[in-house]
Amino acid sequence: MISGAVLSGGASSRMSEEKGLMKLGGVPMVYFVAKTMELLADEVVVAVAPGMADEYRQVLGDDKRVVEDEEASAGPLAGLITILREAKGDYVMVSPCDTPFLRLDVCQAIVMFAKGKDGAVPRVGGYLEPLHSAYRRRHCLAAFEEAVDEGVKRPSEAYALLHMVHVEEEDLRALDPHLESFWNVNTVDDLREAERRLRTHIF
Repeated sequence: MISGAVLSGGASSRMSEEKGLMKLGGVPMVYFVAKTMELLADEVVVAVAPGMADEYRQVLGDDKRVVEDEEASAGPLAGLITILREAKGDYVMVSPCDTPFLRLDVCQAIVMFAKGKDGAVPRVGGYLEPLHSAYRRRHCLAAFEEAVDEGVKRPSEAYALLHMVHVEEEDLRALDPHLESFWNVNTVDDLREAERRLRTHIF
């Protein structure tokens, strides 16, 4: 069983409102990532900040599980722990809510690389992308919880406890030439550009 997870619990410091609920093409931005995960996985879980679950349920419907992080702005590792605790799949594919051009075939490839390992993490521009990765749920949950107990904040710093495989940029570009799957909508200008791309179908 594969779980698809959307991370919507981070602080939107450069936006004036909740990023996942901001409208893109007339619908909340989280919808795009959740829809891709729905095509990929047997279940979809969305992790949101404390107190935001009801608002997300209203836009996502009852077929997707919405769970709240234990603490607000606790960091990406805490968000991953929330997802891994709540998901039911053997592997969990995760992506942030602000990547509306996430491609299904990219997610499928990352999951394929993860099979038989503790997970697969893309490497884009020389940097790891832990929030666009696939994780073997039980192994990674135990490792991440241990890492947090030791004061680790970043997911990549916990990888020493796991057998993770890298998905290299050339493999990703074969599916997504412009790496649009990894483009985050972080600012109002980004949102305008996303609207333009959505209208012209330049993904």
